[in-house]
Amino acid sequence: RTPTQTDATTATVTTEPSTQVPLECLNAINLTESWRLDYSGSDTKPVNGWYNWDPRDMIAAGRPWFRFSGSAGNKLVDFCVPMHSCGSVGTLWSNSSMPNSIVIVTSITIYGHDTDGTPKCDYWQFRGSVMRCSSAANDFVYRYDDRDGGVFGFCGMNA
Repeated sequence: RTPTQTDATTATVTTEPSTQVPLECLNAINLTESWRLDYSGSDTKPVNGWYNWDPRDMIAAGRPWFRFSGSAGNKLVDFCVPMHSCGSVGTLWSNSSMPNSIVIVTSITIYGHDTDGTPKCDYWQFRGSVMRCSSAANDFVYRYDDRDGGVFGFCGMNA
């Protein structure tokens, strides 16, 4: 185990005897909104006419584990997405390596696209975690670990 990895708690799923599923995966919230796949810079304001603000909401909710599913794709986007996309002002993405081992929490860098006159894909860097839930492709849950963050939204992708 490396210093950036910790063991997760697991629970047995009764539908498949002897299959261990991390509790973080069972309890993760699902991000399902289709605007998380909008990379067009369309300036969509999907939350009661305002921008999505994931860091604030994740911190207020106690930093829950989350996954992308349904209309939001199946994975955190791994490339820079233009600002004013994914239902927010700044876009959140990560090109960190995803873990191959199940039930290991791995630290990742989450980048926030912002500008100081010239758009920069990695203008902001935030701390996050990822865990592989099973051997299925792209079966990951994520957590926002940083202490604050501006008006940013997590972007999903279909991988």
